[in-house]
Amino acid sequence: MTGHDAKRQHDYREEARLRGRVRAEPHRPEPHAHLAAWLVRAGRSAQAREALHQGLASADRPARLNHVLGLLLCGAGEYEAGLRHLKRAVRQAPGRFAFVRDLALARGAAGRIASSVEALHEAVRLAGEQGQGLAWLLRLGERAQREAGGRPERRPPQPSRASAAVEQIVARDPEVAEALIPRKGAPGSARRDTLRGARRALAHLAAQRPSHADLYFGLSLVAEELGEVNRAIEAAEKALAINSGYVEACLLAVRLYEKSGRADRAETRCRHAADLRPDWPDVHVRLGRLLRDQGRPAEAADAYRRALELGAECEEARSAVAAVAAAGARQGGDG
Repeated sequence: MTGHDAKRQHDYREEARLRGRVRAEPHRPEPHAHLAAWLVRAGRSAQAREALHQGLASADRPARLNHVLGLLLCGAGEYEAGLRHLKRAVRQAPGRFAFVRDLALARGAAGRIASSVEALHEAVRLAGEQGQGLAWLLRLGERAQREAGGRPERRPPQPSRASAAVEQIVARDPEVAEALIPRKGAPGSARRDTLRGARRALAHLAAQRPSHADLYFGLSLVAEELGEVNRAIEAAEKALAINSGYVEACLLAVRLYEKSGRADRAETRCRHAADLRPDWPDVHVRLGRLLRDQGRPAEAADAYRRALELGAECEEARSAVAAVAAAGARQGGDG
């Protein structure tokens, strides 16, 4: 066996090891990235792309994979596709200096001077004192922009550091988003830019994992806290479309439809919740309240009686049933 053949055999053993790691840990981005890097070094770029696409379909935190794939595509001159992946990486991990820097450089290589300068500004900001090395490149970009007859674009407001940090945290652990929302009666409230960071992270995660009902539920809660009722309704309904037995999403939809003045939809979802949890007194109380507010006292009383059967201590249900009975007695006396 020649030395060359031995090296090839060794390489395939390494490939088998790396592919084994991918199979063992499909939800971690690192094994996919390591395999792709090895394939690139072996001159097998097409298979590296395939490995990265497979990683994007299964990894929980795909920012690094989008970054690597974007660089690979741009390096091959496929700037449109490459820039899309680099932009996704920045959206998924907005605080990563290397991601923003590489997006800026790739835009410059593609001849997109204005957007390259915009990203370079953000990269310098993220790098702080260590960003001085990019300052000269930023000046070159701005000069090229002026010479091309354009004025530096007015950059849109960038997320605050707190917002970007929350976006990164929620992207890693989506359950954190719900913890940002104060419970009823709790003091204080989350800053709006912080909630927007959480919303961005949840929206990106939901787009990547469209079958995860919990992501849409969290997105609905955050949108509600931001006062975006229609967006919150849409997210809650998506959660229910994925999991029709998701009673918490059902009750959230009831609250949102009430806020939007859509009593008929609130009633429909409340009856759905009552079917899912017929032993929850609070659900029947909520249904009774909806029916009472629609001027349907007899139906409301039925719902309240059901709540009393399940929990005799419910004072609201007891008072409502008594009020309906008194109203009926008065009508009988008048007759």
